[in-house]
Amino acid sequence: MKILLILLFFLPLISFSQDYTEVVEVPGKTAGQLYSAAREWFAKSFISADNALLMDDRVSGKIVAKGSILVVESFVRSDRYANFTIKVSFKDGRYKTEITDISVTNEAQEGSQVTTTPFKTYLDKKEYYKNNSDPDWIINNAPAGIKIGKLAAKAAAQPNQATYNLICKIESEMQDLLSKLQEEIKKSEDDW
Repeated sequence: MKILLILLFFLPLISFSQDYTEVVEVPGKTAGQLYSAAREWFAKSFISADNALLMDDRVSGKIVAKGSILVVESFVRSDRYANFTIKVSFKDGRYKTEITDISVTNEAQEGSQVTTTPFKTYLDKKEYYKNNSDPDWIINNAPAGIKIGKLAAKAAAQPNQATYNLICKIESEMQDLLSKLQEEIKKSEDDW
């Protein structure tokens, strides 16, 4: 219970960093049991778990994989993918998950090329995108002597709204990965 309260306290701090880390207590489970449950989750969650796995070592109690999640944003014409590395380490009664190396890849459109940007680049400007996605904020914070109309502010806000939504969706997807792994590990029982 204490660990859950500590995690809830630090969760807002985690969501603003580039990496996502979680230590989860699972009393009564050995490192081997936790490893097996996590390995099963990887097999179900990753299209090709064998190709995604960079390290799968039961003896040292570590699984490391690369993954990619499609992130759809209605204002954006091309699909974007959140790429990441996920590492899970096991000890008796607990495991640690780390999601690192998060980047965003834009799928190529006709006449353009694929680009990959570190997610931190987006996170560093999250507040900027949030503010500039609101037409009223743009109007009220225009440089001195410049008047911006509602239509111009709305047009200027749209790409910022799309980027802000992308940031929020990727943060949500990373938290969702942590939650799904935790759910799978905690529900795994061999008493059939």
